[in-house]
Amino acid sequence: MSLRKHSKTPIVAIVGRANVGKSTLWNRITESGRAIVSSKPHTTRDRNYAPCLWKAHVFNVVDTGGMDTEKTVIGQGIRQQAEQAIKEADVVLFLIDAQAGVLPQDMELAKLASKLNKHIILVANKTDKSATLGTALSSELWKLNLGEPQPISASSGKGIGDLLELITEKLISLKKPPVPHQENQSLCIVIMGRPNVGKSSLMNAILGEERSIVSPIAHTTREPLDTHFTWNDQPVTLIDTAGMRKRARITEKLEHEGVERNRQALARADVAVLVVDATDDPRKQDKHLADLLQSMNRGMIVAINKWDLIPDKTTKTSHVYEDLVRQSLPFLAWTPFVFISAKKGQRVREILNMAFKIKEERLRVISDNAMDKFLKQTIARQKPRADKGSKAPYIVSIYQTGTNPPRFVATVRGAKTTIHQAWLKFFERKLREKFGFMGTPIALDIEHDATPVKIKPGPNRRRKPIGRRAGRY
Repeated sequence: MSLRKHSKTPIVAIVGRANVGKSTLWNRITESGRAIVSSKPHTTRDRNYAPCLWKAHVFNVVDTGGMDTEKTVIGQGIRQQAEQAIKEADVVLFLIDAQAGVLPQDMELAKLASKLNKHIILVANKTDKSATLGTALSSELWKLNLGEPQPISASSGKGIGDLLELITEKLISLKKPPVPHQENQSLCIVIMGRPNVGKSSLMNAILGEERSIVSPIAHTTREPLDTHFTWNDQPVTLIDTAGMRKRARITEKLEHEGVERNRQALARADVAVLVVDATDDPRKQDKHLADLLQSMNRGMIVAINKWDLIPDKTTKTSHVYEDLVRQSLPFLAWTPFVFISAKKGQRVREILNMAFKIKEERLRVISDNAMDKFLKQTIARQKPRADKGSKAPYIVSIYQTGTNPPRFVATVRGAKTTIHQAWLKFFERKLREKFGFMGTPIALDIEHDATPVKIKPGPNRRRKPIGRRAGRY
């Protein structure tokens, strides 16, 4: 499954050596701020995609890591990711540091980029001062054989408008113009979990390509990575995230920024996939992450990864392990489980089908008439209980007020009347049995009807006494 096959939007890749301002430029022209910017070399490792909106038209921009890497597992992965971005791009922005001038690494990488893609725009970054501008346009830049350099300052925004105009003209000349802007209606799925549970491997298995760098080293992925594709003719945005561990154990600033961006990615997701390692018992961090996902009111799937490593499995093994996880995470009784092997690609795309089903459940609407009938049936089975006192609360009505996630309001008679949490959990369980709502939390709010109740006279009402008791004598 290739990104090219699933998008008509042109792609522009930003490449160059480390610390020339690629992520700063990417943040600037995509207006996202999602890329972590640091003076530490090779902060960016994987390809990071985001749309750029310019004059009501859109093209995708790819951020890459510095290509002057060491010969390590992660270093080779960074270079391979950048080379892949150059190959699939329609236009490449080759970035250099105008203040540092042209270095030998720039010469080497420019030759490599020219072999992989002929449509390159040379961009001289960090031209904040007029003195630097002269250096950026000096003769040494022409030695790169990439044409006339375009001076910019990614940090201040200087020259960005001219650069976007140049990119647009280049794409039009290649007959791959930016597409008209449309509101993003894609299903957004975020993959989260502890470090080294297989999140990046799951992303690669779903996409069928090496989208993220995979290594046994913890925190290989440092920032959320968006990938856009279609599944059964439906648009999908899949987000890989950095592994999250306890805040007390986070010492590096980069890891802290990565965790904060994970939370931002979760806030824009429709469905979250919590990846759990099948070879390890559920930990406190798994429970903490599950609680975080639930508090954000996202749809949720629990993916039990590395299921192929469990020996001597039977038909009951998955049920036993699911019961174990549910005992550790009792508040996720409504969450579906899927047992996968990201390494072998087993059942990984069931997650996509399940996510679309959850999206439908989050948009489900129950009519007021159906809710009235359901309320009567539920009260007939078990009357509501109050938090204090022995008098049962009187529920006037329950009706749905919203979707995504489903939200209901129960009207209770009495300004201070409360309903016991045990009965509210019972009501939610019966509501799910009746109407579904698989994989999504349900919000149930309480409002009070303080209108005084007028007692109408009836045949059984005590009559006013007569005679002496009535005070006639």
